[in-house]
Amino acid sequence: MVENPQIDQMIEQALNRHGFKVGYAHQPYFVFVFPDYVLQSELPRGYKIPKFSKFTKKLRESTIEHATQYQIECGELAIDEFFKMKYFPSSLMKNAFTWFTTLPPNSIYT
Repeated sequence: MVENPQIDQMIEQALNRHGFKVGYAHQPYFVFVFPDYVLQSELPRGYKIPKFSKFTKKLRESTIEHATQYQIECGELAIDEFFKMKYFPSSLMKNAFTWFTTLPPNSIYT
């Protein structure tokens, strides 16, 4: 394989332009789909994050049922929109989580 620094630089610039923040040694790191103000929201002292039912995006699983179940499992957490957003990825796994990680950075606000 022939290395071409110009092509590498062009790819890095394109990734950075789309929010992927390619950095040292050309290793991209994960950029969250939520804005910083969502990620910086903190739970009250002593509050524990509930265990959430997992959604895998299998054929017979309903996204509506999962979202409803998530809302119920949030309990007191549901009073704050930012908390619901911040912890939603904890309810995803397999194909659903993979899909979530491919969303554009800072693309979810509500």
